[in-house]
Amino acid sequence: MHAAKWVLAMAGVAVLYLALQIAVAMMGGTVLAFVEVALHGDEGAYGEALAKSAIYGNGIQVVLVAFQLIAVAVFLPWWRRMRPRSFAQRREDLAPKGASRVKTVAALLLVGIAAQFFVSGLLGLVEMFAPEAIAEYSEMMADSSTGIFVLVTSVSTAILAPINEEIVCRGIMLEYAMRAVSPWWSARERARRHAVSARAFWVANILQALAFGVLHMNLIQGSYAFALGIVEGWVFWRTGKLRYSILLHFALNASSYLVAPLAPYINMLPAPVMFALFGAMLAAGIWLFDNTWAPQAPQFRDSP
Repeated sequence: MHAAKWVLAMAGVAVLYLALQIAVAMMGGTVLAFVEVALHGDEGAYGEALAKSAIYGNGIQVVLVAFQLIAVAVFLPWWRRMRPRSFAQRREDLAPKGASRVKTVAALLLVGIAAQFFVSGLLGLVEMFAPEAIAEYSEMMADSSTGIFVLVTSVSTAILAPINEEIVCRGIMLEYAMRAVSPWWSARERARRHAVSARAFWVANILQALAFGVLHMNLIQGSYAFALGIVEGWVFWRTGKLRYSILLHFALNASSYLVAPLAPYINMLPAPVMFALFGAMLAAGIWLFDNTWAPQAPQFRDSP
């Protein structure tokens, strides 16, 4: 019953996040439809023409930013209230005090950029076997913004998305997942005096990463989001600081803008060489981060 309660609490956070997104999207879409009707009449106000209109294409990016700002306003106070007695706070207390910020930033940027290109290569392989699924995914991910709205989209993708998704998933949902796998947790005991096993953490981390994948509402995007969510959860747990998982998330999202410009040069490499190159970069980044944040006490356990 204890585990079920906190798993349901984690699921409730995910449902609230999705419900908020749907509500803002519906209200924003209605406003954009009225604007289109007012400017162009009834023809082209609905259906395919509306979806292709510049007003709708640019406006939907503004709606997305509005949702992200609202999400931060809702979930950040929630997380700040929860954090002082959370598992994350305990992890921060046990983390190395002299870890190099320069090495940490370099490692996370390396991991994020390498992971982005590695995933892009995997999607190219998937396209050979499931072209329709990739075409649908590419259409969903296509950016229809123009002019100044390109900057709006970039801010949304590279900055606001990492902030609100890390607060919700690596912050609140991982905390609830940790409570689910810690039978001793109670409102009185909280997380301050007890050790947490490696097994308990990884079970909780997989739970929050699974929820993170589901939140993307797309099988392809959700699959790689699940894998990346595991890495981001590990980074957060190792440091106890949400800003480092946000930085990794930023590197992942921002580097997506490098894929198309660099594709002609990367495609000159044989596929095995490309995967070996970015796989090695990914492994090097993880190794550097792991060594920079090597725990002072036995991993995943409190000091004696």
